[in-house]
Amino acid sequence: MSGGLAWRQRVIGGTPLLSLRVPLGGRMVRVRLKMESENSFGSIKARTAQALLGSLEAAGRLGPGSRVVESTSGNLGVALAGLCAQRGYRCTLVVEPGTPQHSRDEMAAHGAEVVVVSEVPGGRTLQARLDAVQDILANDPTAVWTDQYGNPANPDAHRWGTAAELARALPEGRLGALAVAVSTGGTLAGVAGHFRAHRPDTRLLAVDAVGSAALGGTACDRPFKLPGFGSGQRSRFLTGGEWDRAFTLHDVHAALACRLLAEATGLRLGGSGGAAVLAALVDAGDTPGVTDAAAICPDAGGKYEQVYDRRSLPAPPDADHAVLAALEALGAARLENGEPK
Repeated sequence: MSGGLAWRQRVIGGTPLLSLRVPLGGRMVRVRLKMESENSFGSIKARTAQALLGSLEAAGRLGPGSRVVESTSGNLGVALAGLCAQRGYRCTLVVEPGTPQHSRDEMAAHGAEVVVVSEVPGGRTLQARLDAVQDILANDPTAVWTDQYGNPANPDAHRWGTAAELARALPEGRLGALAVAVSTGGTLAGVAGHFRAHRPDTRLLAVDAVGSAALGGTACDRPFKLPGFGSGQRSRFLTGGEWDRAFTLHDVHAALACRLLAEATGLRLGGSGGAAVLAALVDAGDTPGVTDAAAICPDAGGKYEQVYDRRSLPAPPDADHAVLAALEALGAARLENGEPK
């Protein structure tokens, strides 16, 4: 059975929680992992893609003969390609050289046209993707941009879906901290909307990449760049009130977190999930009262060769004590329930 067919037999939403126990600072910290790889098409972006298309259909902007266009680092493109194939829309997806080949192949297998832009120095490759989208829109009257960067359906999918599910699944609804890696910022915005209203005692952690502009920093080159983690532009969904603490982590440290977790438990997360787990542990190390945290894990690690191939991982940059302690703790992590995915 092909991977694409297996994904189509799943559903969107209702993803499970795994519980990770990590010895840290003389105590045991439980980190609950929201396993979004269990969605159709293998990632949290199935929720986003479904919501984006639904919003355009409700507005009467999509119909027979429409061509869906989007800029993507991988996961959203796979989900859009699959859903467009099911709904009868043509689909064009603009990616960059760092988009995993596995993801590009999946997009094409669902019938999408895949356009690859050239890498642009200075962290400006996202703008090249967006420029390509605008060129397509200007030259094809049937083309419709889903706009994951500004369409409010993006955060809404996570406010009423991802976050609500997580809150319902928590024992007695309590959680010390919740870590969410950012790219467009839609997941964090939606999660914050729900937790601020219904679980205000939970501290929200925004996790960005060094060299990313998602939380307002300056975009710059990231020689080792994890797809789906960080962004070349500031999020249009985030104003600062959505988080209680922000982290900027090196891509290499996020990759190391993935590797250490896999070696300890057999669980392979994608890079953004590894970053979220690492941030949750750094925060717990700095906050003695936190013994129960959670991390949104957007996808699994199967397509990220640069994360799990030792030969492709560069030497890690210097890290402060808290990051080093969290990485060391991950080496002793154990799964409390479930099987590795």
